[in-house]
Amino acid sequence: MQIDQSINGNVAVLKLTGDLDSFSSNYLKEQFGKIFSGNKFEIVVDLTNVEFVDSAGLGQLVNALKLCIHHHGNLVLVGANSSINDLLRITKLDTVFRVYEKVEEAVLGFSA
Repeated sequence: MQIDQSINGNVAVLKLTGDLDSFSSNYLKEQFGKIFSGNKFEIVVDLTNVEFVDSAGLGQLVNALKLCIHHHGNLVLVGANSSINDLLRITKLDTVFRVYEKVEEAVLGFSA
């Protein structure tokens, strides 16, 4: 998995490429740790280039969301494909995560 990070104001944007699974989820956890150590708790995770997410990957997203909310922030998702949207729906996490079409919309959502 490749993760490109950028900062847009107070919002950290992580663009993921590859599968988010048990092999790559620890790498994502490390990236979240770096963001949190910089006191950033508003995060956009761009899944546009992610084909597959398993329970370990989903667990990392949920854990990061919990930490963001604890620090009065949020974590939102962008560009989830139909299989990822199905996974979110089946696990009822579609009621927990805000999912946007584009990164720009997600970033603007933090200021609304």
